[in-house]
Amino acid sequence: MATADKQTKALTVDGVDEVIEWVDHDDRSFYTHLFKATTQPPVATMTLVHGLCEHVDRYEDVARSFARGGIQVLGFDQRGFGKTGRQCGMLGDNEGLDTVASDIASMNNRVSIEGVPHFLFGHSMGGLNVLNFCMQRADNIKGVIASAPALFPGKPLMPPRIVQYALHQVVRFFPSIQKNTGIGNEMMTSNQAELKKFNASIENLSHCTLKTIASIIKGGPNVIKNAGEFKTPVFLIHADGDQATDPDGTRQFFEGLPESLDKEYKEVSNAYHELHFEEDLDFDLLDTYKQWILSRLN
Repeated sequence: MATADKQTKALTVDGVDEVIEWVDHDDRSFYTHLFKATTQPPVATMTLVHGLCEHVDRYEDVARSFARGGIQVLGFDQRGFGKTGRQCGMLGDNEGLDTVASDIASMNNRVSIEGVPHFLFGHSMGGLNVLNFCMQRADNIKGVIASAPALFPGKPLMPPRIVQYALHQVVRFFPSIQKNTGIGNEMMTSNQAELKKFNASIENLSHCTLKTIASIIKGGPNVIKNAGEFKTPVFLIHADGDQATDPDGTRQFFEGLPESLDKEYKEVSNAYHELHFEEDLDFDLLDTYKQWILSRLN
C-alpha cells in the first residue's frame, strides 16, 4: 500500500481558503479536503460524498462554488478509493453501506458548527450513501442533495436477476474479488477535458470488490422500498439518458416519498451521468444547488 504525504496543508485557490488533512476514524486514515466559506461564519456546512471509483478532489470546482456562496464544505476520499484507499484497507472496497454511514457521521461531526444548518451532497454511489445515511440518521441534517444516485445501476450495467442472486451468494465467501465496473467514458460526461484528467489520474479506478457491487445492488432498492419513511428535505437530480445509474430508480424513490415532505426532483434531458461536468446545460447547475440550500436555512 502506498505511503501518503500526511502533512496538513493550507492553501488558497480562487479566493477560497482550503485545508487538506488526514484524519483518523475507525482504524482508518481518511484524506479530507475542507473548503472554507468565503464569508465567516458560514451560513451552512456540508459533507460532500464522491461516487464509485473516483475521489473527492474531482469535486473541487463544485465545493468552491458552495464556499463562495457561504457554505463550508468538507469532502473526503471514501474507504477503498482515492488517497484513502491507497493508504489503508483494500482498493475498491467500501466495506458496506453501514460502515460508510459511520464515516459520514464522523465527517459531519468535524465540519458541522453549532447553530449552523448542515447539509449533505452526494453523487452516484455517493448519492446512494447520503440517502441511506438519512434513512438511518436524519437528526441534524437540514437537507440532502443526491445527484444521479445509484439506486439502480444503469440499464447496460444491471445484471439479470439470476446473476444478482449468484452474486449475493458468491460475495459471502469471496467478498474481495475485484470486478470491472463496466462504466465507460462514454457514460460519464461529454466534457473531454474532464475525461482526459480522469483517465490520467491514478486516484481513479476501473474496478471494485464484489462486496462493494453487492452493497450497491442491494442498498439502492432498500432505500427505494423505505422511501415512505424518509424525513429529510431532499433535492434529487438525474439525466434522463444516464447509462451509469438508472434514473428510474430516482423516479421511484421520489414517487414513494411522503406527500408532505419538502422534496424536489429535476430530470435533465440530453446530458450525461456527471452533470456537474456538463458544459451545455440550459441552466446553472451549481447555482441551482446553492439556491436550494440557501432557501432552506430558516
